[in-house]
Amino acid sequence: MSKPTFSILLLLIFCSTTFAQQYSNYFSDEACRIDFYFCGNAKTTTASIDKIIQEPFWGGRRSNLSGDMNLGQYRFQVLDSASNQLIYTDEFSTLYFEWQSTPEALLINKGFEQTIQFPYPQKSVKVIIEKRVDFSNWETLTQFGFSPDDKLIRRTKPLAVPVKTICKTAEPEKAIDIAVIAEGYTAKQRAKFFRDAQKLADNLFTHEPFIKYKSRINIYAIAAMSVDTGVSMPQKGNWRNSALGSHYYTFYSDRYLTTPNMFTVRDYAALVPYDAIYILANTKTYGGGGIFNFYTLASADSKRAQTEVTVHEFGHSFAGLADEYFYDNDALNGMYDIKDEPWEPNITTLVKFNAKWKNSLPVGTQIPTELTDENKVKIGVFEGGGYLKNGIYRPYFDCRMRTNTAKGFCPVCEKAVENRIKFLTE
Repeated sequence: MSKPTFSILLLLIFCSTTFAQQYSNYFSDEACRIDFYFCGNAKTTTASIDKIIQEPFWGGRRSNLSGDMNLGQYRFQVLDSASNQLIYTDEFSTLYFEWQSTPEALLINKGFEQTIQFPYPQKSVKVIIEKRVDFSNWETLTQFGFSPDDKLIRRTKPLAVPVKTICKTAEPEKAIDIAVIAEGYTAKQRAKFFRDAQKLADNLFTHEPFIKYKSRINIYAIAAMSVDTGVSMPQKGNWRNSALGSHYYTFYSDRYLTTPNMFTVRDYAALVPYDAIYILANTKTYGGGGIFNFYTLASADSKRAQTEVTVHEFGHSFAGLADEYFYDNDALNGMYDIKDEPWEPNITTLVKFNAKWKNSLPVGTQIPTELTDENKVKIGVFEGGGYLKNGIYRPYFDCRMRTNTAKGFCPVCEKAVENRIKFLTE
């Protein structure tokens, strides 16, 4: 073995050992969950802590602990109190941020449940919760410290409901663990839920890059039982007593299906190790929603629910992909400031296009790209996306993030999903 080769081998061994030691030096195998509230209106945001909980399973990453992908509207940082060293960070988005772009947020203040999770610390830590200012900068909303031995940290057992492993291909630290939670299924419909969860998994694996990385994906079905069948439809005066309190008509949009009860969602998810949460609603009505590192929620029985919608909404919540469609008077058409670069990997305002898919463009590509038959099958810069007809651009004429008729993710979106899988599992 040559000297350079031996030196590289030593470096690789040192790096892998350092990563392993970094986790074991600071964290245990349990998870730390912090429940808090985002409160405010269209122009203000505050974060108020509710409680800290120790949960039995940490299913997230054990490498890249202090790294990030510059995704999400918010992030949090965990620092070792003694050394002030950054030992963990993660990013996320929220239903609250979407609400801030609605007309209602100009008139009243509201509070939204929010939860973050990280591996349970062995020593005292400081937690900082931040809000994105622009593409590259953040501002602190709150910071606080705590000891892992604090007697008021809750250590209650998770809810006792049936859990079925749909597929398990790797240990949690090397896999994307997806917690699928039942919503609107009664105790008599438990078997139906498990079948629907299997269908969800089967359809996820009909799309790339989930096919390619199937050996890194674990899926668990959590049978949260509801009193009533189905979910609420406020626009029809139809309210159901369901496990998670989900409803259509979010922000007065007929097909936007969400739940505001994030604490309850996490109570059920705590039954398994998880990187992502997918809520499966027992309804035939078309609809759903997906928010990055928050949750996916979609109907189980609509015609496209278990194929196109499954993957579209998971693209939002797992990889932070933006919607590429645009309609007049969309409820969220005020969400993006075209003077700034959005953080989502599949849309751009061209303000910082170098950070997006510019290097993937074919030589000579026109920016913006003219919509011709030839260009429809190439990566380009097509105007329209992020709920806006003008000022925001998408990488492909059609994609799973734009329509339900697209064959799958475009190359840019597929690469973004692949990058997320690698970040969490390698």
